[in-house]
Amino acid sequence: MENYVKAGKIHLKYHLKFHLLAGFLLLCLMPFLTGVQYLEPNETAQTLEMYAALMGIIFLVPAFLPDQDRNIRDLLRSKKVPITCLHVIRLLEALVFLALYTGVCVVFLKYNGCEFPMWNYYLGTLAGALFLGGLGMFFYSLTDNIAVGYMIPIVYYVTNFNGDKYLKNFYLFSMMGGSYVPKFYLAAAGTLLLLAGVVWRRFKP
Repeated sequence: MENYVKAGKIHLKYHLKFHLLAGFLLLCLMPFLTGVQYLEPNETAQTLEMYAALMGIIFLVPAFLPDQDRNIRDLLRSKKVPITCLHVIRLLEALVFLALYTGVCVVFLKYNGCEFPMWNYYLGTLAGALFLGGLGMFFYSLTDNIAVGYMIPIVYYVTNFNGDKYLKNFYLFSMMGGSYVPKFYLAAAGTLLLLAGVVWRRFKP
């Protein structure tokens, strides 16, 4: 257990802190890029789905970045802590901070007089963030290319501006239309993509 705690501290100190800073900057920019005061429910959903959900890309995609170099992976595989455990620890830390930062966004909007069902919107935003982050993390695992890991979820995000005609239950902006059903599909798919990414990385040379 001590080794796992130490691995988590090292990841937080030397790697995750940069993504925490990026997430903080995104939070600070929110009032300048989108409405945050006295919004109607659909307007609040727009802010959360089009803005806060991007946190998933910031926190989840770089899970394998510390061992992108093959020589580092070989070194880590020689240690006591299995490399898959390291990936799970990093992922869990990223998920905790993703949930925290998303919660800050939701509370901030509520504090500024926005009217919306708080828990529904919080969980719905997390579902979108989980899917975007899982999509990027999976393709990063598959290609071993961080640029691809960032590009795929961003392209998918932009595709959603054309509406839900083709995306159906995987439409990111469904809360704006009052529907929560796609959020269940997004959450399930995001979870599977994260697991698949970790498993694939386990066998990657």
